[in-house]
Parts: sequence; C-alpha cells; structure tokens
Amino acid sequence: MTLSLIPITIVPAKVFQKTDNTIKISHPLIQYWRLNTAKPVVLVAGKKQIIANIEAAHISKEEIFISESIFEELELPAKETRLITSFSHKEHRITFGPIIGLLTEIEYLENTQPHFRSIHSFCKEMHDVISQIGGFFYVFSFMDYSDGTINGYYFDHDNWIKFSAPLPDVIYNRIHSRKLEASISFQKFKANMFENNIPIFNDQFLSKDIVHNLLAAEEYLHLYLPKTVSASEKTIEDLMNQYDSIYIKPVHGSQGRNIIKVSRSNHVIQAELSTARKNEHIHNFNSFDQFSKWISPFLKKRTYIAQQGVPLVKYKNNQLDFRILCHRNLHNSWMATSAVARISAEDQFVSNIARGGEIMKPIHVLSNLSSRKTAIQQLALMKELAVETSSIISQRMDGLIGELGIDIGVDDNEKLWIIEVNAKPSKNFEEHTNKIRPSSKALLQYCTYLAFSKKK
Repeated sequence: MTLSLIPITIVPAKVFQKTDNTIKISHPLIQYWRLNTAKPVVLVAGKKQIIANIEAAHISKEEIFISESIFEELELPAKETRLITSFSHKEHRITFGPIIGLLTEIEYLENTQPHFRSIHSFCKEMHDVISQIGGFFYVFSFMDYSDGTINGYYFDHDNWIKFSAPLPDVIYNRIHSRKLEASISFQKFKANMFENNIPIFNDQFLSKDIVHNLLAAEEYLHLYLPKTVSASEKTIEDLMNQYDSIYIKPVHGSQGRNIIKVSRSNHVIQAELSTARKNEHIHNFNSFDQFSKWISPFLKKRTYIAQQGVPLVKYKNNQLDFRILCHRNLHNSWMATSAVARISAEDQFVSNIARGGEIMKPIHVLSNLSSRKTAIQQLALMKELAVETSSIISQRMDGLIGELGIDIGVDDNEKLWIIEVNAKPSKNFEEHTNKIRPSSKALLQYCTYLAFSKKK
C-alpha cells in the first residue's frame, strides 16, 4: 500500500458552541501533511464525511482535537479513539479508519447484555487490538440494518454499548449458520453493502467438494490431495476396493460433525460415526449390500464426498493433524499466522476441538515423532503449503477471502496431506500465550488494507 498511514488519537475538545466544526491540529502535523490552514478540510470516517476548519494548536503531534458535534456527525462515540489516519493533499481530505463491523448472530442475556456465541471473547480481543493499534470496531447483526442505518455494539467500560453505528469501511463475516447465510434477507443485505462499496470478506462458507475441485485443478497439488469423489453407493464401493479405509463427509459439514469412517477387516465392513453416542457409533456389516442399505438414508438426507483414508501418523495412539491459520496482510499477501497440533479424544477418529480434541505446540509433537530438525522443516513446509492453498482458493472463489484455516496431516512416510479448508475457523483453538494473538493483528491488517486501498 502506497498510502502514508499514521496512528492518531482523536480527542473530544471542550468548545463553547456545540456546532463548532473547527479541529485542532499540532504545528508539526500541519507541516508534515502540508495542510493549508486557511482552507477547510474534509474529514472522512466510514461512509460519513464533513467539512471542518483547521486551527493550529500546541498539542501532541499524535492527537487531533475535534468537537463533540463532529463526533456526532461522524456517528462515533465522543471519547478518545486511536485511529489510523491518511491525508490526501490533492483533495485536502483527512481519512480516519478503519471502521470495522464484525457481522454475526447476537443473543441476549437476562441483563440485556449481547452475547456473540462462540466468538464472544474473540470480539473483545478484536476490540483490544484495534483500540491499541488504531481503528474503531463494533459488532452487529444484519437483522439490525435498515435504510442505511446499523444498530451495533461497541465495547466501553467492560460493557458492550448499543449505538447507532456508522456504515463501516469493511465487514468481517462471522455468521455461524449456513442456513442464515443462504437466506434471501442476507443476500439483500450483501447486495446493499455492495451498492455502498463496502467490502465483506469471508462472506460464505466453503463446501468440501468445491474446495477439492479448486485445488485439484492445480496439477502440482495432486500429490497433497487424498482421492475424493462425490459420494454415491457406487463411488463408495469403488473407493473401498482401492483403500483400507475411507471417510464419508457432508460437503457442508463443520466441526467434525456427521463424518463416517468406513474400513474393512476380515470381510467385515465397519462404519464409525463421529457424532453418535459412544455405545452407538460403531456398526458392523457382513456384506456391502448390508452396508449399502444402512448408508442409503445418509446419502438421501445430505450431499457427501467420499475420501481416501490416509494412514496419518498418530500421537500416543490418537488421531493427529495440524491446523495452520492463514491471513492476508497489510499488503494483501497471504501469510501463516499460527499453527497448532490437534490431537483427537481417545474415542474419536476426528481431531476437532468441538469433538473433544486438544491442542499442543506443533514443534513439540513433531519432535516426539522425529528429530527436532525434521520437525522444524516439516512445520515450515506445512506453512508454505497452507499459504499456497489459501492463495489458490482466494484467487478462484468469488468474493473476498482474508482468513482460512488449513488442516494438514502427515503420513508414515512424512508426506503432507491437505485434509480440509475452513472459511470460518474456530477462534477457540489457538493457544492463549498472549492476550492478543497474531491472528487478530493480521485481521486488523487486512481490514486496514481494504479500508484505505479503496480511498487512494
């Protein structure tokens, strides 16, 4: 990004007249921006812009004082707020941002405080990192949007405060429900944001069949992809004749739900369900015809893929894979921001945290399976593969994608396999060694890129 971006704290100024549209800027900042103090300046925040007069003042060069009426016109709470700022000399315009709206479902507790479900603590984390580095963050539901107005929630004094929010520079989609995301009302909301030139990133869940097809179109990635077909009784039988085990997965599934592992031993077919009760999750069949009758209702209810079962290495006899979280950065380039090893619960064949799995540091796990030198090399290769996977999917898919979780496995020969790709990766799997995680900082970087690149 070629824009010169600097963090500035905007401070409510005490003025005698409530409608005073004069802003106070330090002499060094006036000189740095080459501001013409005799000429009005345009102030922009989100989709709001107003005209203001400039007054040189003996204040910190990292502050701009504005009246409460300007806060009100910009639809921002009248409190000290650290924002990333750019100045356009040609248009004599100061742009504050990024104004970031996180879109999700909102539940309400007995004390009327909003709750953002599985990402509630993550929303507070996003508020913290954005407040520290620069920007304004709020959470909203598209149900609370009407005629160009959003009712959202910003965090202040240990509470989420409801307010009439400004239209944001960028929207980060964290809707939990595929059904809600596919609804007509959400599609209308998306169209309205498009008309307002407001980017929404990660605006849809990814289906497993589409992801596989996108990656399989790149010949050099075939080495890392388990054989995958659209599931039918015929394709399942063919795959079972080729491999010791296969996995049957719903194309719109998540969190390891409704996955079926099928294996054959001594002419007995065994089917294991990932989400069934412990005493009901294993079924044995003496013939494929018996198995076919059992699997048929599943295939009628949902669309599935059937996938080659790869003999991945285990950790203490439990299933093991690695989640690599990838983000676009301030320069719109993909990078790996975090990695964890995921170990399945004792009675599970999936490693998802939602299914009782646990996380560990990848280097620790890999070093236990081989040498530390090999572990470092394998983790570096995983991150490289995850970044490449993210880049391909974001190039081939419609819409903006700024965050992906890539699940990678390692087989007995130390070969890497791409297991799954997630457009709404869980916010509960990363290790909380620091209050602010690298992934949260990366999200702010991408939001800043989207907010300011379109205002160049």
